[in-house]
Amino acid sequence: TAPLHGFADAQDYYRRASSRYFLGQIRTPTLIIQAADDPFVFRHSLPEASELSASTQLELQAKGGHVGFVDGSLKHPGYYLERRIPQWLAGLDRHG
Repeated sequence: TAPLHGFADAQDYYRRASSRYFLGQIRTPTLIIQAADDPFVFRHSLPEASELSASTQLELQAKGGHVGFVDGSLKHPGYYLERRIPQWLAGLDRHG
């Protein structure tokens, strides 16, 4: 799809469109949650700690798929992001 949107190829797309190159400049507290088993995001494409600003936190979860983070059972599913994001925001209130 890269050429359809004005990019020469996949490498050109990732070089020009990736947010990775801006993560070190983030000043607003930011939480990035990523699943290690995401079939569309490869481990080598995730930022290293040295690429993150002091206000950016990366949580790499073992499971979660691409947009899932669903746990529990079919009858009683749980949604990790619905629990984790409010917890993280509450921590911001305590730590100012």
